[in-house]
Amino acid sequence: MQDHSIPMFSAGGSVVPRLLEPVYDPLYQLVHLHHHGAPDQKCYIALGKKDPNARSGWFQRHFSPKELPAALLDPDWKDGMDVYFSLNNFFLPRRTSNWTREIRALYVDIDYYKLDRWKPYSPEAMFDYIRMEYVDEGRLPMPSYVIFSGSGIQLIFLLEPVAYLNKKAYLLWKRLQSHFVETLRDVGADSMCTDLSRVFRLAGTFNSKTGRQVYLVQYLTAPYSMEMLAAGWLPPPPPRHKPQPSPRRILKQKKPSQQRKPGDPPKTAFTPYTLHLARARDLEKLVRLRRGEMDGCREYTLFLYRYLMLFLTHNPQTALQNTHRLNEWFSRPLSRYEVEQATRSAEEMWAHQTGQKNLSITRKNPDAYQTVGYFHNNQTIIKHLNITPAEQRELVTIIGKEEKNRRERERKERRRREAQKPTCDMIKQRAEEKIQRIHRLLAKNPGLSIRGLSRMTGFSRSAIQRYMKQA
Repeated sequence: MQDHSIPMFSAGGSVVPRLLEPVYDPLYQLVHLHHHGAPDQKCYIALGKKDPNARSGWFQRHFSPKELPAALLDPDWKDGMDVYFSLNNFFLPRRTSNWTREIRALYVDIDYYKLDRWKPYSPEAMFDYIRMEYVDEGRLPMPSYVIFSGSGIQLIFLLEPVAYLNKKAYLLWKRLQSHFVETLRDVGADSMCTDLSRVFRLAGTFNSKTGRQVYLVQYLTAPYSMEMLAAGWLPPPPPRHKPQPSPRRILKQKKPSQQRKPGDPPKTAFTPYTLHLARARDLEKLVRLRRGEMDGCREYTLFLYRYLMLFLTHNPQTALQNTHRLNEWFSRPLSRYEVEQATRSAEEMWAHQTGQKNLSITRKNPDAYQTVGYFHNNQTIIKHLNITPAEQRELVTIIGKEEKNRRERERKERRRREAQKPTCDMIKQRAEEKIQRIHRLLAKNPGLSIRGLSRMTGFSRSAIQRYMKQA
């Protein structure tokens, strides 16, 4: 365990703020706390803010670490309204996950006020509860610092910087990030705020929705190592072993003529086209079921819908028009520019997969840059869109394992009735009649053997023994 002692340095000529006290200084947060030690060469940190005058409603600039002190002298950044900063830095002045240079933190955005149970709590009281129930109980480590954003709270766990191109470290970061978010899901952790290009509010600025000033409270000074976090808080992976087939399964193996060959298409009810079509229709129906209330998952819904439409229409113009049409069904639709920006990568990947465009890979480790395609299975879609079991019953293909099993049981029961096969109740009734028949014969002939009962009833001796035990 590392020594979390108070650092002995000063920030801009002033003493470093004490631990556990509110900090409103953006320079301290960016230069001396979060991005401390960031390399000056080919490293960019993004500052952004909401701007109603901008076309997209968002204004953004990128700065190297040595440019940040001068940039923060601008009142628009230092004391502005709705100002954000990037939690990681990038190779180029582009705030995209694929151009991440260093991973510097784990983070959890907690929108507890969206849940009726926690809505009466203040941000400070909510963090006290999280600290008592999660940190003190050993379910989570103590965050390095907490951002009180004016409405919710954001937990930051500073890390010893690791390169995004280090595939092993990146996969470990993803596991830790998912585990922390899943642990805090009951208090409103946002599962969509887990990407590498995420931005959080900057200390000293103001939240336009509540009018409150953003501040941070620092609890630790030394960063964590991911190996230490994984050893202390990640659950052990399940054992990986191949189950041995049962003797009955071995006997039921298909004949060589019935076995599926490597080149044969999979036996499924869907073709790629019909699967894309069914998923697109399910997304439309989900919006109708919720009456357009899709806050928190609008961007993901539109991105997935545009991706599906591209494969269905093979026409980028038509796919974009259909995506705008779906956006108009929302109770709070995005602007046309926001729709295009949030779903642009879907068209780029579609063009790459169909051979119309090649995505160049200019990285030291190309294996870490996966450009195969976007594969969204049902479990991922259900998690991102928070689809309830009741909503899954109304959908065709975006369903979980429980709903799939329920439909399979209904399908088997329907086939059994159509084939006029006996139901479970009918089988139990027939067994009860046989037991009663054996009882009547034994009452008339007390000394009758099992062999004699078999001759008189026509049942096998093993069946008679089984019926006598059930009685």
